[in-house]
Amino acid sequence: MDEIARAWLGLWLISGLGPKTIATLVQAFGGIENLMQANGSEIHQRTNLDKEKSYAVTRAADAEATCKEVEEIERLGLTFLHWGHPRYPHLLEEIHQSPPVLYQKGTLDLNEGLFLAFVGSRKASFSGKSLTKRLVGELAGAQPQIRIVSGLALGIDTAAHAAALECHLPTVAVLAGGLSRIYPAQNQGLAQAIVDQGGCWLTEFPTATQPLAQHFPLRNRIISGLSRGVVVSEAGERSGASITANLALDQGRELFALPGPADSKFHLGTNRLIQRGSAKLILSAEDILVELAPGLLSSTSATPSSPLETPGDLSDEAAILKALEEGAQHADELAQKLNLPQGKLLGLLTTLEIQGLIFQKSGSLYQRL
Repeated sequence: MDEIARAWLGLWLISGLGPKTIATLVQAFGGIENLMQANGSEIHQRTNLDKEKSYAVTRAADAEATCKEVEEIERLGLTFLHWGHPRYPHLLEEIHQSPPVLYQKGTLDLNEGLFLAFVGSRKASFSGKSLTKRLVGELAGAQPQIRIVSGLALGIDTAAHAAALECHLPTVAVLAGGLSRIYPAQNQGLAQAIVDQGGCWLTEFPTATQPLAQHFPLRNRIISGLSRGVVVSEAGERSGASITANLALDQGRELFALPGPADSKFHLGTNRLIQRGSAKLILSAEDILVELAPGLLSSTSATPSSPLETPGDLSDEAAILKALEEGAQHADELAQKLNLPQGKLLGLLTTLEIQGLIFQKSGSLYQRL
């Protein structure tokens, strides 16, 4: 780790210094290099930072805590990003109180592609998870530049990450704690697959930080800030997803919501967002792409056709049902047999699941009911 990175890390590890204070310090001295060359008295006089913290700033790059954290970053194989680093995500730089530093596991370039966040209830309904998977499948079929961002929580987050992996889309898991451990523990396998398949984990928290409740709203501002748009698949009236939705609006991001039944507790939040005009009602991936990147829409619509409505030859849905008459089959096998893109196939399979015509077994095996 070079001296500039150590300086940023050292500042971040000083207790009581948040993004606003760090920005003030750096700006007061015209850059991190000048700040590190200043003495404690000068820092105190220029910024009104208390004397104890002012002198801590002068020692930050070589402090014991910094040295230990550098060792952990290297042991865990992490990339350390900071303000001004060429790989720090440009979209995130735009938000209020953007994190001065980021820890990244994985090699995904956070400035390449169209980043879209999916958020929703941890106790998601079957319908909410299925529709999330369908949307991700449609997006993959329409535009492979899509990158899926979520928070690795159970429910909608897990569905979005898993669907992205099935469609071979890179996905970003933003964590509310340090990268030395994965939370929740049930998603350790999913997290490893995210990195193995070209995605990454991301956090602003030092490596050993526990995922405390107060960290999740901070995590959520990164999820929305990193993304061009945020899709709320399912949310109660008071939920973490609703918090992320409000953050997205404050950050000037496009907000989308899937509608749900008026009497469903799972959709109170999403329906309210639509009712207030805060979020665009979406029914398909095309509704998202037409807002975010109309020029990226492929000539083939991302909206799946209705079952059995194609004249002449069998529709794709009917072809899937016919193929499954032979017994349970893996998604990869179906894609090859029917000559369908993986993303489109996943969307069609999810649609058939929702209609109660097929069901998914373990290992991505699908069977007719």
